[in-house]
Amino acid sequence: MPQNVREWLPPEHLCWKVLDAVEQLDLSAFEDSYRGDGQGGTAYAPASLIALLLYCYSKGVRSSRRIEQACWDDVGCRIITANRRVDHSTVARFVRRHRAALNSLFVQVLSLCGRLGLVDLSAVAVDGSPMEANASRDANQRLQRLEETISQCEREIHALLEDAVDHARSVEVEDSTTQGDREDASDNWARLSRLCDRLTRAHLARERLYERALPSPTEIRIKVEAAERMVARAEKRLAAVTEAHQERLKKYEVRAQQDRAAGHRGANGRPPVSMGHKTVLVRQRTRLVKARAWLERARTPRPSPSPESRACLSDPDSRLIPGKRGGYLQGYNIQIVCARRQFLLAIEAHDNPSDRTALVPMVNKTQHNHLTAGLPGDIQLWLADSGYASAASFEALADLPLLVSVTSDADQAGFPARRQQAPAGQQDMAARLATPTGRAQYRQRSALVEPGFAQLFQRFGRHLNYRGRQAVDTEIKLLGAVHNLNKLINYTSRSSP
Repeated sequence: MPQNVREWLPPEHLCWKVLDAVEQLDLSAFEDSYRGDGQGGTAYAPASLIALLLYCYSKGVRSSRRIEQACWDDVGCRIITANRRVDHSTVARFVRRHRAALNSLFVQVLSLCGRLGLVDLSAVAVDGSPMEANASRDANQRLQRLEETISQCEREIHALLEDAVDHARSVEVEDSTTQGDREDASDNWARLSRLCDRLTRAHLARERLYERALPSPTEIRIKVEAAERMVARAEKRLAAVTEAHQERLKKYEVRAQQDRAAGHRGANGRPPVSMGHKTVLVRQRTRLVKARAWLERARTPRPSPSPESRACLSDPDSRLIPGKRGGYLQGYNIQIVCARRQFLLAIEAHDNPSDRTALVPMVNKTQHNHLTAGLPGDIQLWLADSGYASAASFEALADLPLLVSVTSDADQAGFPARRQQAPAGQQDMAARLATPTGRAQYRQRSALVEPGFAQLFQRFGRHLNYRGRQAVDTEIKLLGAVHNLNKLINYTSRSSP
């Protein structure tokens, strides 16, 4: 073997391609986070660790411990790290510390692809698929059980703190302690740390249950609009009844004055009821008060979790999601937007097993990435399957060239299938898809996005390593960046002599 490690691999090897790509990235966000006064320990160069992450992820190695092992026996890793062994804790701390900066790598890699003209925006497709979280289904607990867990943890923490105070007082009195006492105190502090961590996760799981019990913004808007119409009707009815009764009171007063002027004691007939005691007015005022109270509740809904709703104690941000092969799994709903040749324009974790409310956020995120990456041109066509069909989404995206299946996908693609009727509010989309042009355009959807998920899962699998929404977001952004980076590397390898 050559004495120089850099000569152990040919120039077309993956590690050289990754290093070349990292040199084109803007790493100022990483470098600015380190202190420049010369104090503290020497840190690894961010470019080296980023190249190590991208290289290992490209080979399907995502665990920090497996990355550490690769620094021993993978020549590409040894070249990237200058023949140094990077500890797994260093990799984990780097990812945790630079989450926001790592998220930006996705857009930077997309920008590199756009500069070479690889991103075709003539049509893009949106789709979602579940990925398993680093959590167990058995860790899901109902609200009552979470309340019991929180109370139990608080009691045990309080008892441990009281024991620590008693132990400190006894030490002050005796002015000495045994080795066994020190070991017991150490065990107590380790147990206290575990209890505090469990208590924090239980509180977070309870908060997630209340957040998920809140209606969606679309549902809130619909309820507020309905309540406003009811308040308007009640006000109009109360005004009409009030005006009619006031007119009746005025007529009676005029008639009474005329009768008294004619020498009578008062007006003939029974006097009308006062404004404060008229039954119709009292009833209408009560209805208006109830309508306004309903409007206030619609504007500021109070979450009320169902007794059957559950949250995971291991990873409170994950949810029970229907699996692709039946049953349920504990995971995240991963959403992607694919252009031609399966270049990813956006990849996000959606906090809902259903795709119905994900269309508008994914379109907004894609437009943001498109603008930030500086991709030339506009997206000419948006495609999505029937899981995204929603009248509220169609109304919010009315200015976009959007095609979303509102019946069965097989029927929209022109294959034999039992035709279904489009729901209310989706007839315009159904008419657009019924045309020959709409049908032909919609047939592109599966060829755009389905291979994108297949390529992601074939390279990385369906299991996530990190816990928590922010950590998972960083992880899937890295997966998307590596996915696009490998397409960029394959293109440059084919185009270079």
